[in-house]
Amino acid sequence: MTNGQKWKYGMLGALLPTVILILILIAAGVVIRFVMEMGPKDIARKTEQYAQLAELAPQNATVFFGDSITEYCSVENIYAEYSQKSASPIINRGISAETTENMLKRVEDSVIVMQPRNLVMLMGVNDLSQGVPQDQILYNIRSIIKLVQEKSPETNIVLQAVYPTGAERDSLYENFQLKGRDSSTVAELNQKLAVMAEEENVRFLDFTEILSDENGNLREDYTFDGLHPNIAGYLAVRDKIVAELV
Repeated sequence: MTNGQKWKYGMLGALLPTVILILILIAAGVVIRFVMEMGPKDIARKTEQYAQLAELAPQNATVFFGDSITEYCSVENIYAEYSQKSASPIINRGISAETTENMLKRVEDSVIVMQPRNLVMLMGVNDLSQGVPQDQILYNIRSIIKLVQEKSPETNIVLQAVYPTGAERDSLYENFQLKGRDSSTVAELNQKLAVMAEEENVRFLDFTEILSDENGNLREDYTFDGLHPNIAGYLAVRDKIVAELV
């Protein structure tokens, strides 16, 4: 091998780690962009489906309304005992990646039309990741509450505080999920939600203490990705939610 060839292959060897890193970053960017772009399509599709299902939904139901943390929860199973005792069907109306702005747009067709017995709300964490000002989040949630109170006055509204989030993760995607949703920001929003709930005379449940570790982050044994609870996490708050249902 000539000196020129040695130099050429030596340069290629030195550049290879940089090239690989660039390719990984490009691939990650493509995946993240794909996930973000498919969100609005899924939200629109599910919103339409929920509006159609509302025509068939039973009356006197207990409706869970929120984003992916609600959608991923098997409420029909977890709250089955309450449903049997109260004769109140359990209905999940969560949509992954949804913000409070879209929830406000769909609450009449997805929820109010059913005149539910109970409405359990959990929302706001996606707004934080998108940089929505907290005052706007509060306005949207307050508007949802007022609409329900006006058009379904017999509905018992239970507003949950936003759940704490996990510490830094090993996964690039999981860390991306947590962007803008650190526990201190969540705690700041929850303080404002507590005040608003009192002003609007709705039940407010803050599970931060139950779900957090000693550092104020979502407990590792209660989550699978640092954002969404696992079954243990959902069960940890179930009984306190049931206690607020009528």
